[in-house]
Amino acid sequence: MKYLKLIKYLIIFFFLFLNNKVFSQFLEPGIGFGVLSYSGDLKRGYSLSSSSIGLEVFQRLNLSQHISVKGGIKRGSIKGNEKILDALSKRRSYSFKSKVTEFSTKIEYNFLDYFDETGKKIFTPYLFFGIGANMLKNVEKNNIKVSGKNDLNLILPFGLGFKYLYKNRFSLALEFEIKNTLTDQIDALENNQTLVKNFQYGNPKNNDFYYFTGFKISYILYTIPCPQNSAPSNNIY
Repeated sequence: MKYLKLIKYLIIFFFLFLNNKVFSQFLEPGIGFGVLSYSGDLKRGYSLSSSSIGLEVFQRLNLSQHISVKGGIKRGSIKGNEKILDALSKRRSYSFKSKVTEFSTKIEYNFLDYFDETGKKIFTPYLFFGIGANMLKNVEKNNIKVSGKNDLNLILPFGLGFKYLYKNRFSLALEFEIKNTLTDQIDALENNQTLVKNFQYGNPKNNDFYYFTGFKISYILYTIPCPQNSAPSNNIY
């Protein structure tokens, strides 16, 4: 398929870190849950209307106090209906629902050193960006179940979040993620459908986006090498 090689390279890139050098760093497996929402031909901009539950499993590799690499798999559904109140939208009266499975690799930057073992810095805002791909299958159009095909799409995820370190082991995070899909087919709105009053059924010049807003929890696999009072520095790295 179109992006199979890209997925293979992403998987290879992620597991190359799982060597002896990386095991000396801090592995951080975790899960996330939240809502997936959409913007495109039916709805402009971000909102939680017509959102669906999304789940994620991930592995974070903390390479330093500030830099982490995270690979993850996300699963959920994306749906939408007409929210733009104009004559075309009222006449079109379209809705959709699609199942999505996403694979991605992202780099995170922590603004603060929240691994500080003195316990004075146990939180940090962070930014992230990366690359990935999703498998998208349309399962419903206009409230009628359909059997769509699996489409593979390239995505560029980026966003921001806030982490809190609990008892030096658990990382709790709130996260907002934007996914640029580089395609206009998330909503399965084909441009070759019937024209309404000489207007196109959809806008092929605007790519679709979808978003993940949610909560994540992960467990940090490390052992502090010596007691706090005898540590040569106040940092576990």
